[in-house]
Amino acid sequence: MKPKIVTVILAAGASSRFNGAKIVAKVQGELSLLEHCLQTLDRVTTAVGIAPAVVILGAHQTDEVLAITADHHRLINDNWQLGLSSSVKLAGRYAQSQQADAMLIVLADQVALQETEYLQLIEAYIRNNLTTCAFYLQNVGVPAIFLAEDINVLMSIDGDKGAKSILKQHDKNNSLNVVQMEQAQFDIDTPADLARWLDNKD
Repeated sequence: MKPKIVTVILAAGASSRFNGAKIVAKVQGELSLLEHCLQTLDRVTTAVGIAPAVVILGAHQTDEVLAITADHHRLINDNWQLGLSSSVKLAGRYAQSQQADAMLIVLADQVALQETEYLQLIEAYIRNNLTTCAFYLQNVGVPAIFLAEDINVLMSIDGDKGAKSILKQHDKNNSLNVVQMEQAQFDIDTPADLARWLDNKD
């Protein structure tokens, strides 16, 4: 039987280094960062036959953001000031409520990732049912697929930390799938990152 995978896009942060809502910054023609991420994942979830991605919003809930996410299930993180871990916990609770076998965590700002990379990640997980993550810049990281049993551990993380510690523990225990994904290193944190991305695209 095909595993039940819940896909969650983390987009709740204040993006303080960007001096504004980076999720609505245009990254491809008229497409905003968040639209680009949603459209890519819509193709991925359709191809694999799993539910559409869920979006976690927090600091930026403008009319524009709500319009972009209107066709997707939204989770509102009222504790976004507590950092990334607060979104990860919300994602984990949602995955548990759906009785998911696994949860794919995606960051909205990893702008260079394409459908093919997400599909490789999901295929690697389905192949041997291990926690599966991207590997780039000589390190493990997101996007990553966590098993149901990882989620309780994820829920114990605090502060502005993500889930890297769990991935590293699995790596140590030889219970981690890694997928080479150099494109995952490109994220938009500052206006300079966005300018660089737009320059390289042309």
